[in-house]
Amino acid sequence: MKTYARVQDGVFAELIEPVVYDTEEAEWTAGDPSRVGSEVPIEQRFTAELVATMHDITGLEPMPQPDWRYNGSVFSPPTPPIIDLVAVNEAHLQSLLDDASRAMAPILVSLQLGDATDDETVAARAWQAYYRELKVVDVTVPEPDWPVAPA
Repeated sequence: MKTYARVQDGVFAELIEPVVYDTEEAEWTAGDPSRVGSEVPIEQRFTAELVATMHDITGLEPMPQPDWRYNGSVFSPPTPPIIDLVAVNEAHLQSLLDDASRAMAPILVSLQLGDATDDETVAARAWQAYYRELKVVDVTVPEPDWPVAPA
């Protein structure tokens, strides 16, 4: 029994499972070989144009899945687009920058009023250094080297 993948524009679009005969032909007579249980040829199930878009994947490991790419000889899983990765990393970066800004805000008020303690001055420098490190993180790589926030 054969299993087919219908490919459209280089992408696996549909799995075509085998179908078997469940009745005999009208002109079948006792003693003739039975077709019941044997596979209905793909050419009898679909138009020639549609069959031309199908590829035999019987026994293929791993079995292709919807949206897998087909280059004419090999199926491969889709790769996540870099745009999605960058968007996720940019959102994480923005969240870290927002956290840093919230942590620095009360310290900066003390500094501006001139009544910051030595510990607050040290903390302000640490948070500012962290903020600057965040601004240069490469968000286009899969696993950016995120700096560690001050304690």
